[in-house]
Amino acid sequence: QPAPGTFGTLGKNSFWGPSSFSWDMGMFKNIPLRESVRLQFRAEFFNVFNHVNFNNPTSSISGSGFGTIGGAGGPRIGQFALKLVF
Repeated sequence: QPAPGTFGTLGKNSFWGPSSFSWDMGMFKNIPLRESVRLQFRAEFFNVFNHVNFNNPTSSISGSGFGTIGGAGGPRIGQFALKLVF
């Protein structure tokens, strides 16, 4: 135990948080309308497998919640778009 009011001899970056696992995917289809005009349909998905990615633990030694994980990253998100290319 370190003396009161000191931080001890633990090195910098000694605490590790949980790892991150996130797959992002996208697909698109070009639909020709005229010779120089096409419509592009896009589908993009973030965190496709909906794997939970926890935030890093609280690293403030003086705080009451030291070492606790208070949240997680975003869930699966999908977005669709139409793009006119000319």
